[in-house]
Amino acid sequence: MRPYCSHPLSFRGWLAVAWQIKQEDLKHYPHFDKHLPLDEIEKIIMDRERVRTNAFFPFLRYIEKWRPYRPNGKSKKERPIRYAARRDAYIFAYYRSLLSEKYEKELSALGIQNCPIAYRKIPVTPGLTGGKCNIHFAKDAFDAVVQMGNCCAVALDVSSFFESLDHERLRAIWCRMFEMDELRPDHAAVFKAMTKYSVVDREKAYERLGFFGTKMKNGKMSKGFLKPFKEMPTQLCSTKDFRKKIAGGDPSMPSLIETNDLPYGIPQGSPISDLLANIYMIDFDVLLSKWVQARGGVYFRYSDDILMILPGGAKEGLEARDFACEQIKNFGDEIKIKPEKTSIVRFFETAEDKLQFEPIENSGKNGLEYLGFRFDGRYVYLRDSTVSGFYRKITYSVRQAAYAHISRYHGKSLSFLINSFDLDRFVQDFGRVEGFDSNTEYQDWTFWTYAKRAGEIFGLMGSPILRQLRNHRKLVKSRVDEELTRAFISMQPRTMSVEVSPPNWQA
Repeated sequence: MRPYCSHPLSFRGWLAVAWQIKQEDLKHYPHFDKHLPLDEIEKIIMDRERVRTNAFFPFLRYIEKWRPYRPNGKSKKERPIRYAARRDAYIFAYYRSLLSEKYEKELSALGIQNCPIAYRKIPVTPGLTGGKCNIHFAKDAFDAVVQMGNCCAVALDVSSFFESLDHERLRAIWCRMFEMDELRPDHAAVFKAMTKYSVVDREKAYERLGFFGTKMKNGKMSKGFLKPFKEMPTQLCSTKDFRKKIAGGDPSMPSLIETNDLPYGIPQGSPISDLLANIYMIDFDVLLSKWVQARGGVYFRYSDDILMILPGGAKEGLEARDFACEQIKNFGDEIKIKPEKTSIVRFFETAEDKLQFEPIENSGKNGLEYLGFRFDGRYVYLRDSTVSGFYRKITYSVRQAAYAHISRYHGKSLSFLINSFDLDRFVQDFGRVEGFDSNTEYQDWTFWTYAKRAGEIFGLMGSPILRQLRNHRKLVKSRVDEELTRAFISMQPRTMSVEVSPPNWQA
C-alpha cells in the first residue's frame, strides 16, 4: 500500500457539491496563480467558455520519498507528486464531481459498485451516513477469507499506474460516461490539461524565483528554503515574471516547463486524477469481477492494488494470477502488473477448525497483506511497513520539534531542554494517519486513534494491533531525547567541547 499522499490540495470532502464551495475550502498554498474569491471561482467553473479557454498553468512537481520496511532497511521508494494551480484545481474538482456522478451510476448498472473501493464514498451501513475507510475494506477482505475457509488470496500490483493510462482509451471512456461521440469543448480542455500536461520542478522554480538557495545553517553552508514556508507568497510570481523566469521568455533563463508528449500518463496529485484512474479500469473491473464470481470468489481493486479471493488452493490462485496478467494487456500498451509484487496465499482449515495459511508465491510469508494490515487466518496485525513508516514519520517530526525547542530556550542546558519538552502535547498532536483514505470523515485521525479504531473494527481478530504499539509513548520519549541531544550538540559553537550523558534510549 502506498503511503498517504499529503499533497497540498484535497477537495474530496466537497467534491459531490463542488459548485457550493465554502470559504474554508479555499486554498492558499504557493503556486503561480493568484488567490481567487469565492464568487469568481464559481463564475469560472460554471462557465463552459471560460473553462474551454482557460490557460492552465504547469503543475508543480516534487518527489515524495519514503523508506518502506525491508529486512536490510536500505531500499527507498519515490513517487512524483504534481499539484495544480488553485484556479486549475477548482476546475478539475468541479469536473471530477460531474464525472463521479456518471461513474457511480455506471458502477450500479454494471453491478460492480463494491469492486473498485478507492477514492469513493462507500457507506459503512447502506442508507446511513459514514463512509468506509482502509480498515473496513481490509476487514471485508479478511472476512471473505474466513467465510470461504479453504481458499486462496491473489494480490497484484499495477506498475506505475497513473503514468501508464492510455490517453485514447481514457478519452473513449470519458465520452461514454457522458454519452458523447466527442468530448464537449470544455471537457476536452480539461482532458487535454490532464493528458498533455506540463510540469515545473518545485525546487527549481523556487530557486529561480529566489525562495530557495544556499544559506548558512548550524555553521555550515547548505541548500534550503531562504524563508519559512509559512512566509512564502501565495502567488509565487506575477504573470510577467512567470513568462520571463519560468517559461523561458528571458533567453538567459531557459524554460523550466516540461510537457508530457507521450500518448499515455496522467499526473498523480490533481483533484481529478484518482477518478480518471478509476473510470479507466471500469471494463477491467467488470471482466475480473465476473470471472472471479463465476468461481465463487470476490474481487476488489483499491487503486493499483488488485485482490482476488476464491475457493481452492495453489492451482486456482495461479490460474487467477495468469488470467489477470493476460487480460490487463488489452487495456493499454504500458499498463502492466508487477511480477515481483504478486502475492498468492493459500488458506486452509485444520482438524481443529483453525484457519492457517501457506505462502504460494512471493511476499505471502506473513499471510495476506492488504491496505496496511496482514492476516494470518486468525488474527489481524498492522503490517511491519505500516509501523516502521509511522515511527519514521515520528523521527522526522521530532527532529524538527527538537530544533524549534532548542531555539526557543537558547542557552539552556540539555537537561533543562529534555525535562521541559512537552511530550504529552507532542504525542497528542502528532501527525495524520499515513496511508489513510482521505475520502472519509476520519481524515484527521492520528495514527494512535487509527490503530485503536482498527482494533475495535476488527474485534477479536484485531486484538494484537494495540499490543504492537504498547511501547508507543516510551519509544516517542526515546526519540525525543535522542534528537534533542543530537540537535543540542550540533548547535554548539565549534570551539566548545560539549560533554553530555546520553539518555536511556532503550524502548
